[in-house]
Amino acid sequence: MDDENIKKEIQTTILPHDNAKKRKKQFINTLEEGVEVNDLFAVKSKKTPRSYKKGTWFDIIVSDKTGDIRVKFWGGEDKEKVQRLYNSFEVGDVINIRSGMVEYYEDTLQISVNEDRGDIIKCTPDEYSLEDFIAELGREKIESLYTFVEEEISSVENQYLRKLLDVFFKDKNFVERFKHTPSALMYHHNYIGGNLEHTVGVIKICHTLCDIYSSLNKDLLITGAILHDIGKTEEYKWSTIIDRTEDGNMIGHIIIGDRMIREKINGLRKNGIDFPYDLEKQLSHLILSHHGKLEWGSPVIPKTAEACALHYADLTDSHVKNYIQKLDEENQK
Repeated sequence: MDDENIKKEIQTTILPHDNAKKRKKQFINTLEEGVEVNDLFAVKSKKTPRSYKKGTWFDIIVSDKTGDIRVKFWGGEDKEKVQRLYNSFEVGDVINIRSGMVEYYEDTLQISVNEDRGDIIKCTPDEYSLEDFIAELGREKIESLYTFVEEEISSVENQYLRKLLDVFFKDKNFVERFKHTPSALMYHHNYIGGNLEHTVGVIKICHTLCDIYSSLNKDLLITGAILHDIGKTEEYKWSTIIDRTEDGNMIGHIIIGDRMIREKINGLRKNGIDFPYDLEKQLSHLILSHHGKLEWGSPVIPKTAEACALHYADLTDSHVKNYIQKLDEENQK
């Protein structure tokens, strides 16, 4: 992604705080059986219309910053009318659900909208506030976490690793995406600023491991912790929903991140910095192996102590955060 495209992406993906726009009142995590729904939701996925005994129906998954829910639209015998409604909005659009009804289906809440009394209407951007649809860590928290990362960068003593980190973090466009990128679509830290929070968690766990195992190369491990998920800055995009970019789908953040690091190292060498090839190989191995298993997406398994440490730090932070998020979701029901 070139600098101009990055600037455009930043402008459209950092959530504006526009209090003048219409705000949601019915959030998904507050919906209960029997409640009538009249509110705005973001379209996360769609399934093609199908026939049933009374006509044509389709279902979609909608979301807001509190979660997801399935919506089923029950149309009549006019198949073309239902198809036109289905075609009137796309994934990522915000829709206004009118006179929907919350009900249980197979022990799961869903919203049913019947053609004879309800409707689904696509909204224009001036009708909604983005911050209602995608969760955000919060600006003060994001800045606090980023200050921690800056302090970690300044503590790296290896001159080559420090120069590499400086190349990344003196780039304002990169920093803005690094601050705001989510860490996942669903699993953990799936909100604006989530990947920054995850990175800080991994760094702190790596420090603890260095305190326990003094033979670990601390500068290498901390640099790996800071950079291990930078590929996610190009893997994800977000507006009303979090989604993958084309590179995210086709390549994935591990390979993207390794490529980004190699490009910066090559740039340093062109500018007269003799970045050691062995150090590049060690750092690359940390990035490529941090998922730990081939079946988990890493093209190679950890083969150094630092790679092993980074993998388990990443695994620990992501799994514990996922568990906490699931508990929070249960407690909100």
